[in-house]
Amino acid sequence: MIKYLKAIYHIFINYNFYSFIVIFKELEYFIKYNSSFNNFKYLKSDFLSDSIPCSYYFLIKIKKFVEYKNVKSLCDLGSGYGKVLYYFGKILNYKIDGVEIDKEIYRFSKQLTSKNIKIFKNNILEYNLNKKNYDLVIVNDPLKKLIDFHKLVKKIHGSYKMIKFVVFINLSNDKIKIVKKNLIIIDKFLISKNKNIVFTKVV
Repeated sequence: MIKYLKAIYHIFINYNFYSFIVIFKELEYFIKYNSSFNNFKYLKSDFLSDSIPCSYYFLIKIKKFVEYKNVKSLCDLGSGYGKVLYYFGKILNYKIDGVEIDKEIYRFSKQLTSKNIKIFKNNILEYNLNKKNYDLVIVNDPLKKLIDFHKLVKKIHGSYKMIKFVVFINLSNDKIKIVKKNLIIIDKFLISKNKNIVFTKVV
């Protein structure tokens, strides 16, 4: 119960005027899909950010981008308990891969495996992005250190022949600057200094 109260507190602190709509959309998600794969875990790690699921409000905005760009296949780097995988792979019937390094979280999310959903236990900095043609890669900022995030963006940039678009979620200003230097930002939705969606093209 305490961790859920903590999550609600952080929504009000970080989403500002959007807090009520974010909470309303989470309630809508719960009514439609119960609490399916909407889990989170606070990690004691110097490498990984806490495993916080993408808000349903943001998922709806990403869905519109996916439809507009005619995306067919997706990859969620740092897929956590699988909310993104569940929404796009199970509900919307897209082909999507997930990459998760935490053993406990990976084991939980493996139950989502299906003809549309594949999940790999791997470090996202080591995962081979060239193994498939991904129309879209989703990154819900799973890395704490700026240097590791920079490595990930450079890795994505180096896979430009296999990846068309990348959606970054909840980046700091410093991380947005790294994205801007390596990829083409085609749209942004900014709520606060660390709650945002950045839509990019890989070239």
